[in-house]
Amino acid sequence: METDIKRDSSGKFIKGYSPNPLGRPKSDKTIRDLAKIHTEDALNTLSEIVKNPKASDTARVQACNALLDRGWGKATIYSENVNVGVDYLSYLDMLAKEENEEIKEVNYSVDD
Repeated sequence: METDIKRDSSGKFIKGYSPNPLGRPKSDKTIRDLAKIHTEDALNTLSEIVKNPKASDTARVQACNALLDRGWGKATIYSENVNVGVDYLSYLDMLAKEENEEIKEVNYSVDD
């Protein structure tokens, strides 16, 4: 096994050179395979928790989420970044002013 680790002058690994040429240790796969043996028991246990009226609501919800995540995959999380051209606090002030104007308009229409 090579003891000379190839790095550039900044200490980063040289492109195209693997610091771990043998890859992951085989023991990782063995542990994973051993854990997979218990999949059916684990799913049955989660199912029992979901159906158990004496289990806490928190435990039942967590078990439901675990079953759904494994059966359907985790839900996609959507996020949207909007650039409004101002910093966050200025944007909040702008929203507050708009809300106040809408409230005034509602009050004027109620008074009529």
